[in-house]
Amino acid sequence: MNFDEIETFLSVVQHKNIANAAIKLCIGQGTASARIQHIEQELGIQLFFRQKGIKSVTLTPEGEHFLLIARQWLSLRQQAGQIKNLLIFKELRVAAVDTLNQFHFVKIYRDFMDKNPDIQFYLQTEHSSEIHQLIESQQIDLGFVFTLHKSPNVVATPLFREIPVIMYHKNSSFHHTYQISDLLPENEIYPTYGDDYDLWHRRRFPNTDVRRISIGTFSMLRHFIDIPESWTILTQSLANIMVQENEDLAYRILDDDPPPTRITYMLQYRYPKPWIGELSRLFLEDIVKMIKENPAMELLYGSPY
Repeated sequence: MNFDEIETFLSVVQHKNIANAAIKLCIGQGTASARIQHIEQELGIQLFFRQKGIKSVTLTPEGEHFLLIARQWLSLRQQAGQIKNLLIFKELRVAAVDTLNQFHFVKIYRDFMDKNPDIQFYLQTEHSSEIHQLIESQQIDLGFVFTLHKSPNVVATPLFREIPVIMYHKNSSFHHTYQISDLLPENEIYPTYGDDYDLWHRRRFPNTDVRRISIGTFSMLRHFIDIPESWTILTQSLANIMVQENEDLAYRILDDDPPPTRITYMLQYRYPKPWIGELSRLFLEDIVKMIKENPAMELLYGSPY
């Protein structure tokens, strides 16, 4: 059974006459009859009632059922023929930790969408551990995290490195003395960085179990750092953004026994989908451009570290 035979069947149904259907299809009446007979032989059914001396034909009950299938067949063939004319959207699914999505990646996302209108973009904000799981299950294509977790099929690539700094209110005592002793623990807004940072912090600021507040994401920092005497430790790139937003804030680099640097990693599935490689490359170009333009970020991608 082929398309020509299905087309002939539908034409006979439409014109209720084999001769007229053949004329419409520009074929001989014998060819049209042969096509109908071939369908009947292949399916083992009779499609039309035929009577001698009567040119018009009507569908049998089996023919009525086949008519539904034939129309679906024709519709599917037409849809298949239109694929080349359709605007086919490729997908890129990205997840990043809150700090990156809130403070660094928004402009990259918008620029990427503008330059690639044929790409459907899916964005998520998750914790590092969850991003690893999403990559492992192939629910997302690219992930950006600060902390690494063991995942057999997740490939982590160092992207950029930043140095943490002390940010404080200009009305604080520290702003005038730059003495660590003036950074009182009860005024600290403590971020969740990781084990290395916690060890450094306990060594650098001993006996500081009492803190004003601990935060899990830096997007909350804006609501508390404007209190006089408040202080925190965050990356220099993030400090630059907050200082621009609030002229009452300032920051200082710790040259003596500085905190551990923070590395941002890009996560990918070990065996990506065929088209993801090109989309990832395009997206990564924009991220590398941002890193190169930000003096507070040290590019690690493409170089040993």
